[in-house]
Amino acid sequence: MLSACGGNADAPTQATYTLSAPPMAAAPASTPIVIAASRNSYAIKRTPSGYVAHNKNATGALVTPTVSQPLLQFNDFLVNTQIGENSKTIPANTLNSIIELYIAFFNRVPDANGLSYWIDQTKAGMSSDAMANNFYAAALIFSDVTGYSSGMSNSDFVKVIYKNVLGRNEVDAEGLAYWTAALEKPAGTPGAETRGTLIRTIAGTAHNFKGNAQYGWVADLLDNKLAVGTYFAVQHGLNYLNDKASITNGVAIAAAVTPTDTTAAKNLIGMTDQSFDLRSTSAATIVNMKTSLGDIVVELNPSKAPITVTNFLRYVDVGFYSNKIFHRVIKDFVIQGGGFTADFIQASTYPPIKLEAGNGLSNIRGSIAMARTNVADSATSQFFINNVDNITLDTYSGGYAVFGQVIAGLDVVDKIRVVPTSTRGAYTDVPVSNVVITSVTRVN
Repeated sequence: MLSACGGNADAPTQATYTLSAPPMAAAPASTPIVIAASRNSYAIKRTPSGYVAHNKNATGALVTPTVSQPLLQFNDFLVNTQIGENSKTIPANTLNSIIELYIAFFNRVPDANGLSYWIDQTKAGMSSDAMANNFYAAALIFSDVTGYSSGMSNSDFVKVIYKNVLGRNEVDAEGLAYWTAALEKPAGTPGAETRGTLIRTIAGTAHNFKGNAQYGWVADLLDNKLAVGTYFAVQHGLNYLNDKASITNGVAIAAAVTPTDTTAAKNLIGMTDQSFDLRSTSAATIVNMKTSLGDIVVELNPSKAPITVTNFLRYVDVGFYSNKIFHRVIKDFVIQGGGFTADFIQASTYPPIKLEAGNGLSNIRGSIAMARTNVADSATSQFFINNVDNITLDTYSGGYAVFGQVIAGLDVVDKIRVVPTSTRGAYTDVPVSNVVITSVTRVN
C-alpha cells in the first residue's frame, strides 16, 4: 500500500488518506491467461456467454477468458475483458469524472485495471472529494511525473494545474487570485478547496468554456483527452505490463491529443481493430469454415451487409456448403468457392440477391465478398476471400460486396492460395487436387 506524504493543511495527511491502490497500474484482480503474442495478432470477439480470442494467423488457436479469469496477458498489453460491463455499473458522468482524474493529476490515460478499481471504490461509497485527495496523494509520490509537491506554494500549485489540466502555460491574474484564495479558506467554509479537490474542480469548470471564443479550445482538449482515455481503458480494456510503461506511454498518449484531433494519440496506442468495443452487448456473428487444409474463422458484418449476410447464413444453416470446393484459386488475387461439389458439379441455389457494394467495407486482404456475374444483382452462393488488398473491386463494374472478415486461419487461406492449379474444361485456375469445404457452421 502506498501512503500519502505528510504536509501542510492543504495536503492530505498519512493518517487521513492511505492509498489502498495507487491510480497507476493496479494489480490484476486474478491470474491472467498468458498469450505469447501481440494483442493485434488476436481478434477478441463477444459471444453470447462472454468472449473468445482468435489467433488471426493460426488454425484452431482459441482462448476463452472467464469471469474468474478475465485478463488476457499479451506480449505488449494486459486486456481486462470485464471493464466494459463494469463501466456501466456507475453513471456515465461519474465514470468520466474518474477518467478525468487521471488526466488532471497525471496528464495521462488511465489503465483499465486501475479504472476498474476506482469504479468499485465509487460503488463502495467513496466520495468524489475523497477520491480526488487519493489521486493527489499519489501525485505527490510521483512528483517527477506530475510536477506537484507538498512544499510548493499555493500560487505555484495553481500554475501547475493550469499547465497539467488546462494545457495553459500562462495563468491570468484573476484566476490565480481566485483559486489561491479557495485553497486558503478554512476547511468547511463555502468555496474552500483542498489541493486534491481543487484540481478536480478546475477540470470540471473548464468544460463550461465549451464554445467560448477565447478558451473553448481548453474544453475541447479535455473532451478529446477524455475520449482517448475512454478508448484506451474502457473500449479496449488495455493495461501496459508494468508501472514504468503505464506512466511513460500513458503520458505520451495524452500529450499527443490536441483540441482538434485524437488520431495521433490513437496511433500511439496502435490497435488495428479500432472499432472493437468491450461495452458492446451484441455478440459477433461468426462462422467456422472447415476445409481440407484447415479451419478459417470468419466474422460476418450484418450491420453493413444485411442482405448478403442473411443470404450467406441461409446457405450455412441448411448445410449447403458441405462437400463444396474452392474451384478458383489465383495466388495474388482471390480464392473462390461455394458453388461446385467435389465432383465439379455446379449446385443449384436460391434466387440471386441485391448487390450491397459500397457499404463501407473494402476488399482488403482477408475480407470475404460475394462472387457474381457481370450482372450486378446476380450473387447466389459463391464467395471469395481476398488474398491481397483488392480495393479496386470496391467499385469495379459496380463493385463486389464485402460482408465479413477472416479473424483466424489466414494461414489456411495462404495455404490454399499457393496450391497448384490447371484448366478444367471451360474453367481456369482450378486446383489440381480438390480443396474441399467440409462444412461451414455458426460459432455463435
